[in-house]
Amino acid sequence: MKHTNRQCRLDALKIREAEGTLTKQERTELEAIFAELDAEEAEALKPARKRGQQLQAKAFEEKTELESTVAQLQDIINEQQKLLDDACSYLAQLRAKRTLLADKYRRLTGQELTFTVEGK
Repeated sequence: MKHTNRQCRLDALKIREAEGTLTKQERTELEAIFAELDAEEAEALKPARKRGQQLQAKAFEEKTELESTVAQLQDIINEQQKLLDDACSYLAQLRAKRTLLADKYRRLTGQELTFTVEGK
């Protein structure tokens, strides 16, 4: 009932304000009603704000965890790349040694050196 009466009074005061006939006392009353409405709205929004803050905190936590995971994955990628680079370098060294051995063999025997790989 109070809200209905207040709403009627608010409507009447807003009409008088629009007409330009609002007294100083009515202006104070209108501002008080708006202040009450603002306070009620703020109170009504508290649960939603709290939930929003909780969601924001959870999202921040998840973001932090994901950033940590990304950093760890990047470390793995970097190590994998280093391993691949090392393997390529080692393969190049082996090929160079093989070429030297094949050249020595050809000079000594006049024949091509053939390589066979035996599995273990």
